[in-house]
Amino acid sequence: MDILINDKKIDFTIENEQNLGEILGAIESACEGAGMTITSIRVDGTTICASELDSFFLKGIGDIRSIELDTINAEDIMAMMRDYGQIMGDFVKQLRDIPLLLQTGKDLSVLETIHRFSVDLQGFYQLLPLIALTGISPEQSSVDGIPFSAYPAELAPVLGELITALETKDTVLAGDLSEYELAPRIERLGAVLAAV
Repeated sequence: MDILINDKKIDFTIENEQNLGEILGAIESACEGAGMTITSIRVDGTTICASELDSFFLKGIGDIRSIELDTINAEDIMAMMRDYGQIMGDFVKQLRDIPLLLQTGKDLSVLETIHRFSVDLQGFYQLLPLIALTGISPEQSSVDGIPFSAYPAELAPVLGELITALETKDTVLAGDLSEYELAPRIERLGAVLAAV
């Protein structure tokens, strides 16, 4: 059986492991000891979703040809945080420009901006559970006293109001929300992430 971590074959001696779950448990312990966490698992070329893990765990080792794992470590996570800081910072001007775009009838540009922003913000939200692995102190992982983990709840009402304002064509409210509510929060979030 071939076992690869981040596309590199590793030497792993099967001792008492009888199934995939036991092998993954041993590898995961070794990864944690090295400051890494597993982010994806492929068995015989098939990516295993989190919801499917339990059924695969019982698969016997004689039935497996290859296990491929992707991992990240604290440095990778911090680099991703800095990248999201840059991305969020880049959106600030675009969010502040929404009132002008709405006044000049460029609604489609506004919707494209909100869509791209939402996709990138979702990427940041997916990173949140991994931040604890970096060893960053709570003070470093907060903005204005709000922990990163609480940021989805902080931004959701503003984004919801903004979407409703756009749907009801309330351009004044949409402009105010994007320029005075959302942009400043995203600017502060971007600055903190970029400085990690």
